[in-house]
Amino acid sequence: MHIHIPHKNEARRLPKSIQEYMRVRFKLLPEYLELLKCFEYQGTVGGKQVRRFSIFSPGGAAEKHVVIRTRQDLEQHPDMLLFEGYIDSQGNAYAADRRAPVKMRKAAHNSLAT
Repeated sequence: MHIHIPHKNEARRLPKSIQEYMRVRFKLLPEYLELLKCFEYQGTVGGKQVRRFSIFSPGGAAEKHVVIRTRQDLEQHPDMLLFEGYIDSQGNAYAADRRAPVKMRKAAHNSLAT
């Protein structure tokens, strides 16, 4: 008999300071930021200890039939990673955009070439 034990979903909501940074820096709507989830872990930036975040969209993963419950799941699907960020010991937040570039339509591209 096979017993399936579901993995605990380790994803959590984005910290408010990361949401605020991303809202201002990337001009993202608060409603969108509320939908995103992240995995939090300890790391270093510039030799200093920080709280790091890997940020993804559960809705985007579901659209592609991908289940992201752990940081390892996200690492197995790097195309699902949207942003990476951290909060330093002073509470300063930073995030980098890791979204894939938007592909231009062929017609739009051709009109730019002329």
